[in-house]
Amino acid sequence: MDTEDSSAGSKSFSFSPSPSPELPLPKAMSSHPEQQNHNTEEEGKMNEPLPPRPPKRLKSEVWNHFEKTTINGEAKARCLHCNHLFSGNSKNGTSHLKDHIELRCTKKHMKVDICQKILYINRRQDSSVRLENHVFSQEESRRELSNMVILHEYPLSIVEHIGFRRFVHSLNPNFKIISRNTLKSDIMKMFFTEKANLKKLFDGHEGRVAITTDMWTASHQKKGYMVVTSHFIDD
Repeated sequence: MDTEDSSAGSKSFSFSPSPSPELPLPKAMSSHPEQQNHNTEEEGKMNEPLPPRPPKRLKSEVWNHFEKTTINGEAKARCLHCNHLFSGNSKNGTSHLKDHIELRCTKKHMKVDICQKILYINRRQDSSVRLENHVFSQEESRRELSNMVILHEYPLSIVEHIGFRRFVHSLNPNFKIISRNTLKSDIMKMFFTEKANLKKLFDGHEGRVAITTDMWTASHQKKGYMVVTSHFIDD
């Protein structure tokens, strides 16, 4: 505090205020409590983890007949009709799955109305005709397939031709196409069966049998062939 003398003999006083300490400024707060709560909710949503992405949608129509599953860490595709397992890796594509559904899956095509049966005309040796119910047999169809290949000398690979598979499927979807190795096995079984039947025929014949052979080479194939002809001689 300073004092000064005046001409009137009175004293006057003057004060110099001391600097006040600086106080921290309060944070800016909204005067509306609803807006403050809204800001708090937005901050909480930003801190929440993002939800997992949904699995990739399977676009191919073939997945309407298959279920994708994982077995021993490998992606598999299970047929909804016959429960067979196939590779479900996306790198392998879906051609093998489509081929199974269209050509090999027999249970998919066995959904037939039991009230409706297939009829066929049975022509007997006495020239009579009879209408009967047809019963499909896989074994009989395989036997006729082997006879066709033997009779016309078709290659064994005919069962793997796409055109032949489509033709058979159009005739009867229930027939399961076999591989060339299975066809070869069926033909060899027929050979041994006919060989055993021929031996029984010779053993039961009381007369004599004259056997002749003929051999030749096919010019276009350069393969040798031999035919055996037997003549039964009665006493």
